[in-house]
Amino acid sequence: MNILRKRLFHSICIFFGLLCIALFSKTLFAEETLRMLVWEPYLAGKLPQESFIKLVKEKFNVKLKLDIKYVTSDDDFHPALRDDKTDVIVLSHCSPKDKRYQLIKLNLTLPLDLKNIPNYPHVLPSLQSADYCSENGNVYCVPVARGPYGLVYNTNIFKQAPDSWNIFWDPKYKGKYSLGRDQYEQNVYFTALAMGYSSKDMYNYKKLNTPEFQKKLGQLAKNAHSLWVGTDQAEDLKGLAFAASWGVSLPGLKKSGEIWKLGHPKEGTTAWLDNFMLSALLEKRPLLKRIAEAWINYTLTNEYQEYIVRFMGAEPITTTIKNTLTKDEIKTLGLDNPSLFNKKYILFPTLEKTDRKGLKRLWKKAMSERK
Repeated sequence: MNILRKRLFHSICIFFGLLCIALFSKTLFAEETLRMLVWEPYLAGKLPQESFIKLVKEKFNVKLKLDIKYVTSDDDFHPALRDDKTDVIVLSHCSPKDKRYQLIKLNLTLPLDLKNIPNYPHVLPSLQSADYCSENGNVYCVPVARGPYGLVYNTNIFKQAPDSWNIFWDPKYKGKYSLGRDQYEQNVYFTALAMGYSSKDMYNYKKLNTPEFQKKLGQLAKNAHSLWVGTDQAEDLKGLAFAASWGVSLPGLKKSGEIWKLGHPKEGTTAWLDNFMLSALLEKRPLLKRIAEAWINYTLTNEYQEYIVRFMGAEPITTTIKNTLTKDEIKTLGLDNPSLFNKKYILFPTLEKTDRKGLKRLWKKAMSERK
């Protein structure tokens, strides 16, 4: 009898021991998937993915999988949030309150708990709690990078930077430039600037809807060598003379042996400011919400902001990044003068419905010239 009791006791101990191990292992190796809908450059390199996965494992004891999908237009974000297809998005400053999407008003995005984003104070003061990402005292998005839709040029062809957007209409360079296929707003903007329209009129459809403007826009589309999609890549621009570009292709072009630089046309250059936002449905998934907040916090580290500069070719948005950049990089980016960006560039406007439809119509007609 004593032997049977000992065996039973031994079996019970083994059972509970194995149960504890199973439960402990499940806790130790909990798995989560963070769905991210972003412009490709933000997660194209190995560094941010590997670094963040390691960070999550150390901080949350979670084995994280990143489910990354790339977008080609801001139109992709609203349906993804509405249909619970993503947890994290990155979009331009002119989109959160765009009447087409109403991401904040329709409660599709989450007010951020800044206590869980301790690097937020490192964001440039002028960008903290900006109007485009705030509502009723809550902050809904955090900036990550900024830059122009600019005129970039091949230094193998130009010894001096082109000083006007009108170079796109110089017959000498017909078939020797590229621009974004789907960037109808931005292509209209710089065409308007080239024709002498002011920054306030460059998106005014009533003023742009003239035969002269349509002809010039049609020439721009027709005479392009190629039209890149989403974000420009090195292979899109290699061998050409110049392009309209987000700038993300420049590091890759340098690796391929072509040094391209950003010009500063006298008419002005339009610019973007990208931000991360979180799906409102993360409120029901507290652990994943904390992981998503940790991602935003990671993007404000010097490591990721350096990636923004050197891999993406964009401009950083934190005050601490100067500690890791070279003097030449600091000078080129104008980081010693935080207000320089607003002096150099014209931020994309948030368009009214009538103007947006009109600009899209103008570009669609211009694109028909390529057929």
